[in-house]
Amino acid sequence: MARRTPKKRAVRSPVSEPDAARVRDRILLAFSSKAKRSGIRAVVMGELVSDLRMSAMTLYKHFPSKNELVSAMVDAWALELAAIDALDLGHVSDCAEALERLLAWAHAWTANLANVSPAFFQDLHRDHPESWARFNSQIEKRKLAAAPILGPFLRPDLNPAIALRMLDLLVTEAADPRFVERLGVSRREAVHTAVSIWGAGALQSESALRALPGQKQTE
Repeated sequence: MARRTPKKRAVRSPVSEPDAARVRDRILLAFSSKAKRSGIRAVVMGELVSDLRMSAMTLYKHFPSKNELVSAMVDAWALELAAIDALDLGHVSDCAEALERLLAWAHAWTANLANVSPAFFQDLHRDHPESWARFNSQIEKRKLAAAPILGPFLRPDLNPAIALRMLDLLVTEAADPRFVERLGVSRREAVHTAVSIWGAGALQSESALRALPGQKQTE
């Protein structure tokens, strides 16, 4: 009786690092999009696997838990928001130009937040405190970096810390989706108005009181 030749097991070639990075980025992008749109709690891992058309084993190989997905998303987003700082306020000659740059920065910042639902921030704060704290830490670093840049343009009779805190509060409120929806205005219009009002009152040059960038001069 002839002996059977044992079948050779197929040897799977290892996944290359670039391929693994692409899969990881694909998972992260899909998760981030759903989480920012509907909230983190609304993302069901089984549905995410189905949307990505991959096995649960593949997903959990790259991200062993939902919490790790959240952590990676926050780190990536913080870097993305930090990149907005390329709108350099450090090389301006007067208050009018500083205000123009500040408006450009504010619009770029809020445009990045335009499609993020309030539920996302609520879920991040409630369910993922470590990621929430790390995200806020990154945001605070950006705000602190703006202080020495805007400081020289502030009116000398104002407390710089209070003036910059008021700017933060104004832009935060103006960028809130609930605020703009209640007033029936665009987020861009609300942020533009908030920054313009702050500039007119806080910047020392009279040029800040003239027609603002992007608006028509009045006689």
